[in-house]
Amino acid sequence: MRYKRIGAIGAFLIATLCLLSGLMYYFNQDTCPVGTFLCYNTTICLPQRNWCDLQSQCPHGDDEQNCYDYHGVLDWFGSDRDSEPVSEFVCDATDIPVGCKYVKCRATCHDYSEIPRNLSSQTTSITLYDSSIKRVPMGTFAQYSEIRILYLDGSDIHELEKGAFLNLTKLFWLALDNNQISEFLPGHFAGLTNLESLRANKNRITVADFSDLEGSNALHFINLNENQLTSEGLKLPELPVLSEILLDENNFESIPDTLFAGCPSLKLLSMQKNKIKTIEEDTFRNLEQLVELNLAFNEITTIPLNVFQPLKNLTRLQLGYNRFYNLPMAVLSPLTRLDSLDLEGINLDALPKNAFALFKQLDFVYFKKFHYCATYAPKAKRCRPASDGVSSLSHLLDKTLLRAAIWVISCVTCTGNVLVLWGRFTAKDENRVLTIIIRNLAVSDMLMGLYLFIIAIADITFRDNYNQVASSWMSSWYCTFVGLLAMTSLEVSVLILSFMSLERYMLIAAPLKGHRTMTPHTAIASMIIIWITGITLALVPVILWRSSTRFYGVNGMCFPLHIDDPYLIGWEYSAFVFLGLNLMGLFTLQAAYDWLRLHGYVSEHLENETRLFFVCWRFRIRLTIFSYRYNGCSLLGTNYRFED
Repeated sequence: MRYKRIGAIGAFLIATLCLLSGLMYYFNQDTCPVGTFLCYNTTICLPQRNWCDLQSQCPHGDDEQNCYDYHGVLDWFGSDRDSEPVSEFVCDATDIPVGCKYVKCRATCHDYSEIPRNLSSQTTSITLYDSSIKRVPMGTFAQYSEIRILYLDGSDIHELEKGAFLNLTKLFWLALDNNQISEFLPGHFAGLTNLESLRANKNRITVADFSDLEGSNALHFINLNENQLTSEGLKLPELPVLSEILLDENNFESIPDTLFAGCPSLKLLSMQKNKIKTIEEDTFRNLEQLVELNLAFNEITTIPLNVFQPLKNLTRLQLGYNRFYNLPMAVLSPLTRLDSLDLEGINLDALPKNAFALFKQLDFVYFKKFHYCATYAPKAKRCRPASDGVSSLSHLLDKTLLRAAIWVISCVTCTGNVLVLWGRFTAKDENRVLTIIIRNLAVSDMLMGLYLFIIAIADITFRDNYNQVASSWMSSWYCTFVGLLAMTSLEVSVLILSFMSLERYMLIAAPLKGHRTMTPHTAIASMIIIWITGITLALVPVILWRSSTRFYGVNGMCFPLHIDDPYLIGWEYSAFVFLGLNLMGLFTLQAAYDWLRLHGYVSEHLENETRLFFVCWRFRIRLTIFSYRYNGCSLLGTNYRFED
């Protein structure tokens, strides 16, 4: 009886456990841990870094779908126009001007110095290319009242006369881009009552007054990119249906609160690559319908706390590559409908963890550092950068080859230098000076092996959850200590090698000029000075940058490589060390060994070692120079695909 009871209780417990497991599985099949996302119609959860990485890992391939950031305003060009349909006119094609051709009633002409005057009066479209029309006189198009589309781009136009487009009441598309126009004044657009789209990018416009279009219920789109406009030169009257205006690459230094006050229907405003420093608090007061705002690549340092308060419908915001001293979350908090947020090139180290959790719809997010993704926006499916080239969201050392290389190099370095020290301490060598120098060089090199060994251990410790500890690791004193080891090893090795080459050169090149062979006491004193210098060079940045963003904490390797972002904290000091002291040491070694080799004093073995040293250091220094010179290229502002 007792065994039956035990069996019944056991069966009940097992059944209960199975039931609970089944319920847990059922209720959790649509959820994934923070930082991972569910594949379509499966229970597979993929980490953030695996979405849009050009490798399909979901059964249905949905991790490689929707990888283009199309959030924002893309509706007007794809929508049906409200204008009346164009009738099929019959055009007189018996007297077509030279250089022109007709497709139905659409004329295309090239190599003209003025607007053709003998086209059919029923022409609905005129396109000019490879022409040189310096001036468009008043009434030029008076006889072409049926024109709907007018392409005058790339026609070398310098001047528009007032009334140039009179009688074009049916024109809805006007292209004046890539010319030499310097101003739009009242009278230039008189008569364009149905104009919907105006393209005037790539001109020299300093004044753009659109008073002629005041109250227009047709104008939807204006492109004034790549001109010379300022906030004083742009005059936007009441334009009740204007939905998109592009003002990239102009000379705006501020955005006054009156600039867009008459554009309540604006959905897209792009002002990237200007010189904007200040934005007034009420600048966007009337832009409640704004969906996309691009202020990237400007010089903004501070932003009013309530400047985005009216933008309840904003879904895409680009603020990357500005000069913010501090970007408080209170500024962004009203933008709860954001789908895409671009903060590339901005330091966000002071933000609290999960700072972007309030953006429930956030789909695309762009940061300066890869570990911001897991720290601030773990619920955003598509976040970049996913790696700094060494670390990833999950691993301190992302690539298997890199992990293996660090383990092998650290073991070989430590073992080799231990053997060198053992040999130099046990073997009898009459050349005590050389022994002293080699011992110190071996100790210095062994520090680098110890540094690599610590990094390898840290990689194992943080494996699969590096995203949770990245910020604390890089800002910790452990990371600083590890960086000190590497920098000390590096500088002491360079100084010892430079010292050896100079000493040998002086001894051989000038044997009769009073330069004596070094004594052991002199060698010891020289090594002490070199170690003090190396340790000092490593310690100085620790003292100068002892805040939470430390000099040795610019990356997970705890070493100021400054490759992926050469202008991070302390870049000047890194440039001084790598492009100053170490480059000087390289030149010293090169000059000394070139002289010794020419005079037959360098053995083949020593020459091979020296060549290896030169190859390594030349590559490192060239890479550093390249980083400082070419940093700043970005795809921000374009709908680019996420790629590793």
